[in-house]
Amino acid sequence: MKEQYLKNAEAFVGDVCDSLVLYGLFSEDNGWANCHAHDNSDAQAVYLFWSSEKLAKKLQNSEWADYKITAIELGVFLDSWLDGMQKQQVFAGLNWDENLYGLEIEAQVVKNSLLEKAQDISQNEAEELH
Repeated sequence: MKEQYLKNAEAFVGDVCDSLVLYGLFSEDNGWANCHAHDNSDAQAVYLFWSSEKLAKKLQNSEWADYKITAIELGVFLDSWLDGMQKQQVFAGLNWDENLYGLEIEAQVVKNSLLEKAQDISQNEAEELH
């Protein structure tokens, strides 16, 4: 199972670096969809993010039925979200499934993965131009 969760997180990184946007579920009353950490006692919470609206929609279930799928630009996520999440010990759940299963990843690890992937994409595009 953990292998599938790793694939989901890797797909998130690749898809988000291609599209430059990610998605969360947001409620005016309750903020961003999040849950308690299962695997990390250090984590204050796990905020959930998806690489597509379709994946986010699967979690608009009874608990989050009133939440709206909300796009977040990758640049904003990198600049304004991840450092704050790291300071507050909030982990990220990337492309979790409808049963709330997936990896709980430290915000700094997510940031590094996204930056590395974006750099790889830029290098590949530059090589293709030559």
